[in-house]
Formats: sequence, C-alpha cells, structure tokens
Amino acid sequence: MASRDWIEIESFEAVDDIGQFDRPDIPRVEAILSGAPEREWQQFFVVRARALEQTQPGLRMEILADRLGFHTRAAHIEETCRLVNDAVQGTNHDYAAQRAAEEKRIADRDEEVRELMAKVKTVNAAWPPGSPGK
Repeated sequence: MASRDWIEIESFEAVDDIGQFDRPDIPRVEAILSGAPEREWQQFFVVRARALEQTQPGLRMEILADRLGFHTRAAHIEETCRLVNDAVQGTNHDYAAQRAAEEKRIADRDEEVRELMAKVKTVNAAWPPGSPGK
C-alpha cells in the first residue's frame, strides 16, 4: 500500500485554549498524523470513530488535514489516546482489507478477460460452425 494509505499517530498535543471564550467544557487534544489521510481512508475512519463514540460518552473525533482532534479530561488522557490510536490502526486494517479485496477483484476480472480472449480465438478458428473444409 502507498504510504498515505497507512496512517500513524506521531504524537499528541494539548490545545492551549486558556483565556479563550466559547470553549467546550472538556479540553481538546490533537493527534498529529503521519500524513493527511485520503478521503476514502477518512470514510473508513468515520465508521470506526462513530462506533467508538457510541461506547465512550463525550468522545468526538474529527480529522482536519493531518490532525485528529478530540476532547478528553486530563485524568483519562492515556486511556483516550490509546482508544484513538486503536481507531486509527483499525482503520488502517479495514482500509487495507478493502483495497486488497478490490485489487483481487480486478486481478480476477483481468484473468477472466484473458481467458475469454483465448476462448474467442478458439471459436474464431473454427468459425463459422459446420462450414465446409473444417
């Protein structure tokens, strides 16, 4: 897979919003990703993120370019970072499996086309059926 297909979390950063107005009750953390995930990867991530958010009240994840933002309390930071990393790694595996299945489908179809071409040559060699001299 291409390097943009496999995303890693390189580090986490707490967002310093001290002194800002209209901030959410729970502080924000950003995971710095190894690259900006492609749209298709992000679609797989959304499925995992929403499933995780269902089991973790208050957790909301969003990807902006090469950063994955979420809110968490300081007391839960290590657990939350592990959950977020697991979601990213699970997305990598889901995306890789889908890509492999698509590549196999294409390879299977290409093989079928090659087989069909060979059989058409055989049919053409004896065409028309029942013609004199054949």
